[in-house]
Amino acid sequence: MTDGQPGGNHRWMVLGIIMLGTFMAILDSSIVNVALPHMMAAFGVTRDEIEWVATAFMLATAVAMPIVGWLVSRVGHKALYLTALALFTGGSALCAFSWSYNTLVGARVIQALGGGAMQPVGMAIVADLFEPQERGRALGVWGTGIMVGPALGPTLGGYLTDTFNWRVIFSVNLPIGVLTFLAGLAIMRAEGMEHRRRIPFDIWGFITLALALISGLVALANGAEKGWSSTYIVTCLILTVIGLVLFIAIEQEVDHPLLDFALFRYRNFTLSIVLAVFRSVGLFGGVFLLPIFLQTIVGYTTIQTGLWMMPGAVAVGITMPFAGRLADRYGPRWLVTVGVLATVTSLLLYGNLDPLSSATMIIGPQVLRGIGLALMMAPLLSAALNAVPRAQVATASSFLNVAQTVGGSFGIAVLNSYVTNSIQRHAVDEGGQFAVQSTNYARVAARLSGLVIHSPRQAELPSQLKGAVFSARTIMQRASVLGFDNGFVVAAIILSLGLPLALLLKPAEHHVGGGAPPPASDSGSTAAAETA
Repeated sequence: MTDGQPGGNHRWMVLGIIMLGTFMAILDSSIVNVALPHMMAAFGVTRDEIEWVATAFMLATAVAMPIVGWLVSRVGHKALYLTALALFTGGSALCAFSWSYNTLVGARVIQALGGGAMQPVGMAIVADLFEPQERGRALGVWGTGIMVGPALGPTLGGYLTDTFNWRVIFSVNLPIGVLTFLAGLAIMRAEGMEHRRRIPFDIWGFITLALALISGLVALANGAEKGWSSTYIVTCLILTVIGLVLFIAIEQEVDHPLLDFALFRYRNFTLSIVLAVFRSVGLFGGVFLLPIFLQTIVGYTTIQTGLWMMPGAVAVGITMPFAGRLADRYGPRWLVTVGVLATVTSLLLYGNLDPLSSATMIIGPQVLRGIGLALMMAPLLSAALNAVPRAQVATASSFLNVAQTVGGSFGIAVLNSYVTNSIQRHAVDEGGQFAVQSTNYARVAARLSGLVIHSPRQAELPSQLKGAVFSARTIMQRASVLGFDNGFVVAAIILSLGLPLALLLKPAEHHVGGGAPPPASDSGSTAAAETA
């Protein structure tokens, strides 16, 4: 991205700027959730309405990502990154000072358009600054923000909301965003005009892909609540399929497609896309299920839960740079394989979690999961971007980020639905062991009814009614624990499906200046070699 390759210190300063902006964007995807009830009260809206504060951000982020490759070709890395950063910071200001519900949702869309573009263009800048043999290390440092952000978001959001108010979770972005923008303006170097390409925008490809992404993500976000067989969700899924089919058909015909499907002949890129989805299931299996378990079943507050989640974030932050170095030296195959195995093991360990689990049982698997996810992420990013031609790096990074976004939504939807159904199933099974008229039930009721209901008039309540309440509470708690435990195991099973794919990754290929495009005279043999 520069006239002449920049020196080492300059590259790492730029990396710091990119990392900070990306971290803010990722953090804001999760920091808002704990403050939604406060926003709902402030604007007097329903639960369904306030959910759009989070949903609109997710959808706008996904829609912004695919066009980054085209935008980079028109305006360059620096201009696009700083514009995206300015959009994100301006959107944060509008969120902080929003005067109505509609203003807040609109501001979240503006914020997401900037944040959604920052992630892939940031990855592309890192790939452009560092040669393939050192990209792993750089991407490991950059990727720390992506992995740590989702874990810190709820804790920081809860602290700021409880200590100040919900507007502060947005206003804290303003000084950081302004300082990062000014530093980028001063330090980052722009490409020369010779690096720009005036290619037309694939408008119909974008429209059909946006239709598929929006419909699919809405279905995933609302499927558990509205019912997967409901007319609303089925319509969304049909639109997703239609949009995807049309997008694929259009991309095969246009001269300048939004996504060049020739990229998928590079084995490491294709495998990285698929493994990004599996990795997201592993990431959100812990980041999504564990906090809910700790709050709803164990009884911790949001801030206490965040402190319990901190060791996993620390493990990721420490391991990511080392994982990147190892990827540069040894290639991605065995690192990703070990990462998958470590993450699967951590999720299986959580399959035995209960309200009385020790600190070791809560923290140990978290640390193991953090190490495993770090060993997966840095090598996969490096392998994917090293595999494609330099001119296609921005497009490749865009669709890697789309895969991560869709994978995260898919993982949350699948696990949420499974855990809900599993809790109901276990409640029925556990309840069947206590027939109301049985001798066993009467004995349990007689022993425990007086300990459960603390009421000034509890002496007037029949012991059988007290026992029924106690039994219901006990059954539901036991069913909830089993349901969450089953959810962790299912996440482990889904992630384990990525093991064969990890073993298919090719050793690192260090082309000077990035992945080399196949020669025109031998494109067929090159494609065959890549997929062999």
